[in-house]
Amino acid sequence: MGYRSKVKFKFGKLGKYYFMKKYSSIRSYLPDTRLATKANISSMLQKYGTIFLKPDEGASGQGIFKLTKVGNKYTLRSGTVTKHYHSLDAAYNPHHKWFTRYKYVAQKGIQLLKHNERPFDLRVMVQKNKNKEFDVTGIIGRLAKRGKIVTNFHSGGTPLPVEALLSTHMSGDEQAAYIQDMERIGKEASIVLGHSYRSNKAFGVDIAIDNKMNPWILEVNTRPDTKIFKTLKDKSMYRRIMQYTKY
Repeated sequence: MGYRSKVKFKFGKLGKYYFMKKYSSIRSYLPDTRLATKANISSMLQKYGTIFLKPDEGASGQGIFKLTKVGNKYTLRSGTVTKHYHSLDAAYNPHHKWFTRYKYVAQKGIQLLKHNERPFDLRVMVQKNKNKEFDVTGIIGRLAKRGKIVTNFHSGGTPLPVEALLSTHMSGDEQAAYIQDMERIGKEASIVLGHSYRSNKAFGVDIAIDNKMNPWILEVNTRPDTKIFKTLKDKSMYRRIMQYTKY
C-alpha cells in the first residue's frame, strides 16, 4: 500500500500503520497490525496468543474486542463481557458482518503493565510551536477501569500522573529517564505521521508498555482530546497545552 508525500486524506488505523512502518525510527515500536480477516486472525493468534480487534476508524475505545487462544479454546472480551468458544469459527462468525462493515483491524496483543492490578498505557501530547516544529507538551497515564480491557477516559479510565503509575515498577531516577524516552518516541511518531498530515498541529500518541518494559505505539491520534490533561491536580501541563493551541 503506497502513499505519495502529498497525500492529505485521513487514514484509519491500518493506513497509519502501513505509512509509519516505512520509517526505521519507529518501526520497531509498531505492533503487528492487519485487516481483521479470519485468515489473519487465525495466523496472528497462532503467533501471539492474544490479539485486539479494533474498528479501523473507531475512537474513544469503543467497539474493541480482545481475543485470546489457549489450546483449542477461545475467549472473546468486550467491555466487561467475556464469552468462551470452542473454535475460531464460533468466535468469529457471529461478528463477521460487524467486523466487515466497520473494517476492523487485528493488532498484536500487548500485555499491558499494571498498577493495582489494572492495566494502563500512556498518552503523549505533541504540538507544533511558533516555528511549526513539534514539541512534547504533555504526558499522562490512563488506568483502565476495573474489569475493562481499554484505558480510554471516555470508557471509564482514570487519568493519572505517569510517575504514579511507574512508581511500582522503577525508581525515581529510572522514571525520569524512562519518561524522557516515551516523550522521544511520541515526538518521533508525530514527526513521521506529520509527513502526511502536513496541516495537523497536534498529535496524541498512545504508548503501551509491556511486562518487560518495552514500549509499543498503539495509535497516533490526529485529533487528540486535551480535556484529559485538565483532570490532573497540577494544571501546568494543561496550561502549556492550551497555550500551544494558539499557535
